[in-house]
Amino acid sequence: MVIGAHSWLKFFIRILILKMKTANKTVVLLLVISQALIPAFAQQPSLAPNKPATLAELQSRIAALLDQPKFFSARWGARIITTEGDAVFERDVDKSFMPASNMKLYTSAAALDAFGPDFKIKTSVYATHPVGKTGVLNGDLILYGRGDPNLSPRFDTDDPDRYNELKPADTISAIERLADQIRAAGVKTVTGNLIGDDSFFAGDLLGPGWEWDDAQFYYGAEVSALTVNDNSATFTVTPATRAGKPPQITIQPQTGYLKIINNARTVADGPTRIGVHRPLDSNTMEFFGTIPRGASEFKVDLAVHDPARFAAELLKEALARRGVRLRGRVERYDAVFRVAKPFDESKLLEVASAESQPLSEMLKVINKQSQNLHAELMLRQLGTRRADARSLDDYGRPISTAAMGAEIRRQFLQRAGIEVAPLSLRDGSGLARQDLVTPRSTTRLLEFMFTHPRAKTWLESLTVAGVDGTLERRLRDSAAANNLRGKTGTLTYVNALSGYVTTKRGQPLILSLMGNNYTGPGRETTVVMDQICVMLAEFEGEIPADKERATSLPNRNN
Repeated sequence: MVIGAHSWLKFFIRILILKMKTANKTVVLLLVISQALIPAFAQQPSLAPNKPATLAELQSRIAALLDQPKFFSARWGARIITTEGDAVFERDVDKSFMPASNMKLYTSAAALDAFGPDFKIKTSVYATHPVGKTGVLNGDLILYGRGDPNLSPRFDTDDPDRYNELKPADTISAIERLADQIRAAGVKTVTGNLIGDDSFFAGDLLGPGWEWDDAQFYYGAEVSALTVNDNSATFTVTPATRAGKPPQITIQPQTGYLKIINNARTVADGPTRIGVHRPLDSNTMEFFGTIPRGASEFKVDLAVHDPARFAAELLKEALARRGVRLRGRVERYDAVFRVAKPFDESKLLEVASAESQPLSEMLKVINKQSQNLHAELMLRQLGTRRADARSLDDYGRPISTAAMGAEIRRQFLQRAGIEVAPLSLRDGSGLARQDLVTPRSTTRLLEFMFTHPRAKTWLESLTVAGVDGTLERRLRDSAAANNLRGKTGTLTYVNALSGYVTTKRGQPLILSLMGNNYTGPGRETTVVMDQICVMLAEFEGEIPADKERATSLPNRNN
């Protein structure tokens, strides 16, 4: 919605008083219209009939949106091209921008190119010795992860929302099925330990360049080759029936691995103000603050520390429900441990296994939901393709699998015709603020993937405007709805949108829009991006193939 001439709102509407006579009572409704909200209303994507008729007018309209005075201290990068590479609009296309989750385009494209859409990942449970006739395993059970991102309830049903969010569950079906197989293999007692082994990937559990205050929440979850339930848990706070009492706090999945300190209180009325704190090296969650009686439940998804041990604990609890006794304890083996005691599958007996969804499905979760952990797992999966994936550095430590994956990604980008020297590709997801790309590199990547042999899988992995993923609630009821396919990106003071949109004339276009350093509401940046996408989708004019005729408009803020 656009309010064309809205100055009258500023001066003449402050308080609207509506008096309604109901049951001899006067109900006075006060509607206060804040001046601060008026600009936001004025920036809703326009569907007005005065659409740009020519390429020059289209370019001028886009430039006017980027050059609004409120963006004077911000930075805009934009490149819009045809699928043949002809420029439609350009603004600072070779300058560096933080891409946020647009980084996932780089990682997922490299993974699709390397593995193909049918690639699957196997998780195994091994016994170190044969199971005796009485059901006794005189040895250890090893839960060995190879980076499957979806040991979770996500694909338990055909719910179309499975790409948008992970819905909590009391038990993790993938873990339950592994426990069923172990019991079916005749195991009744394990005399040794249950080991969560995530040595398939080497390196830190957190991504390079991540900020510490992200690590507490699900979107900053630790990265492990043995990942379960997105390495997170859902906590639900329900108010007590009496003020002064602590609320009830439940955990999904249900597990004794996570501990709660409940310092929250139920109050008679007021807003819900619940805070939570988890130290980085702990799985004890402290809840504090207040929640009023009769309030809705408060839910929060928190990251779990030491995911491999978390997975092993869940398996231990699932086995206990089946009467399988573990005499030993739960341990974790990482890549550093495996330097002295290498993993040797030939000396082990596989008693259970789980196979992942194909890569085509994994990429939909990465790009539609914008799942950081899954993108990081995919970067490390790339690293395992290197012949020297198990090599050691000069200090005798395993070389980071993520660093090896980044090198394979860099080689892929070079093959795609992208100049990688100006880029800083620190992680797989875009959570690192040291990530820097350009609008030119991003559109070149999209151009390359548009004609890639696996282009269909690639396009299907992207979020669709007004339909699903991070664009589900944007661009509805516009020409860009069910048209634009792309990838969003959001960090504090960072917004990005890159993808494909088709004009009303039927011409597909490639776009990359990046806004950095705007300290106002992020919605004001995304509204501009949406307006540009709507203009492109509605455009009926001719876009010449001659690159010399396409204008690169200067940035007046420079």
